[in-house]
Amino acid sequence: MSQTDNAVKFLASDLEAIAEALLDDVEVLINSLPEEGLNWISPHMNNNIYTLTNHLLGSARYWIGDRVGQIPTHRIRDEEFGRTGTLEELKAFLAETRNITQRTLDGLTPNHLEPAPLDLSRGVLSWGTMPPGGRTPVWVIVHDLCHIAYTLGQMDRIRRLYEGMRESGLQ
Repeated sequence: MSQTDNAVKFLASDLEAIAEALLDDVEVLINSLPEEGLNWISPHMNNNIYTLTNHLLGSARYWIGDRVGQIPTHRIRDEEFGRTGTLEELKAFLAETRNITQRTLDGLTPNHLEPAPLDLSRGVLSWGTMPPGGRTPVWVIVHDLCHIAYTLGQMDRIRRLYEGMRESGLQ
């Protein structure tokens, strides 16, 4: 195995550990709430935890699985918002996302270290500008892992507001 192949193997393993930990955190958060809490919208926010979970999983499937792993997801980003649903639906979507993410990271090659233009027509990359030569697939993966972490922060804030509302009896 070449030095580059070995480096990609370790990079993929590190990225997989981060992705797994973040998706574990998503699972813990959604399991910590009753269905009412997943679908509750704070008067101070626009989204509920169900919507945000659906969006972050759709984003991961698209950017990591579709764009990097070449696993078609047929994502329609706008359909991820304004949603309500069940814990079982989220858990099934989470399991599929874990599978797609793992398959993609297991398939990383030295070619994934080379920049390439990105088609932004079915998604949004919001951190940093796009250089003329594009970004590396590894950058896309890291960007989406940051998106998961950021969205988890939003979800935790909503969970705390929901729990505070319930504890104060303001339902």
